[in-house]
Amino acid sequence: MVSKSKNTAKNIFVIGDVHGEYHGFAAALIHAKLINPDLEWTGQQNILVQIGDIIDRGYYPLQVDGLLDILQQEAKRSGGKVVRLVGNHELELLKKNYFITSLPYFQIEEYRNKLIKQIKEGSLQAAYYVRGFVITHSGICNNLYEVFKKEIPKITPLKLVKHINTLFKKAVLKDNYTHPIFNISYLRGGKNSFGGIFWEDLRYLAQNYSKVPFKQILGHTRLQENFETEDGKIIEIDIGLNKVLDGTYSYPVINKDKKLVFKKVI
Repeated sequence: MVSKSKNTAKNIFVIGDVHGEYHGFAAALIHAKLINPDLEWTGQQNILVQIGDIIDRGYYPLQVDGLLDILQQEAKRSGGKVVRLVGNHELELLKKNYFITSLPYFQIEEYRNKLIKQIKEGSLQAAYYVRGFVITHSGICNNLYEVFKKEIPKITPLKLVKHINTLFKKAVLKDNYTHPIFNISYLRGGKNSFGGIFWEDLRYLAQNYSKVPFKQILGHTRLQENFETEDGKIIEIDIGLNKVLDGTYSYPVINKDKKLVFKKVI
């Protein structure tokens, strides 16, 4: 049963690439008052969106995964929500391309099977839409949007996100990753002229998004500080969670008026 709460004003908190930085991730969630120091959900009816790449590089990827598992259930019981997206690091694991993972070899297959189970259940997805923002791991460029326009009659952001998540789930279940959402561009060492929603490079996206008629939040391309285009349509939030320890990490919050502001962890 969902507990009733006087807090009906939901805020949307978006956390970028974690890459095993468990302590930084927890520090950001505590700062946002989504959890308490005992790591219990206190966000009530708020929504947390994590945009993928929780594994690799850092030392505690499975602890991050375990915390998200718990918070997803606790948030649901409180009338809140934890949305988990897939990044390119999880995607390559799903595709059995293990060259970029730093997970111990003996843990890879078990974790891959867990990812597939979560995708089947719907607790792990590829895209999310909320309050005027489409959120994916690396963004949607003009070229990819043109592909979507041919596939979706009378396209809207909600239809688009539903379509992306359907494509993603079918691809995982059939082990067929040929749709352009899975493209890896030349800029990222791939064979495609543009990238998909897991691998697109910000250098390309920032110059090729004008035909996409909605705002986007994404990560993937590591920066020193948050990046936003002049028109506010591209917001890039991957600045490295390990910086929490230096007091320089920030995360976006979307309020009920659809206004996005960055909160700095100090």
